[in-house]
Amino acid sequence: MTPRTFDAPASLTRRISSRPNRALRIDRAAWLLARFIRREPVHYVVYQRRFHRSSAAFNEDVANVRAARIYRGTTVLGA
Repeated sequence: MTPRTFDAPASLTRRISSRPNRALRIDRAAWLLARFIRREPVHYVVYQRRFHRSSAAFNEDVANVRAARIYRGTTVLGA
């Protein structure tokens, strides 16, 4: 094999996977669904204490659960 010279060495850094963020998002959605199914109140204070997330993240997670259109009987969860 002949040695070749390149302008810059290849990067040795690996791309950080977004998998942990996705897994945490699923955990938050599952927690919200469980509370909706049990008909427990869902308050931002409890969510923030458990997940240490902002109110914007809370609103986004609730919107995602509502957008999934998951039903309990004839009612949509999160409505």
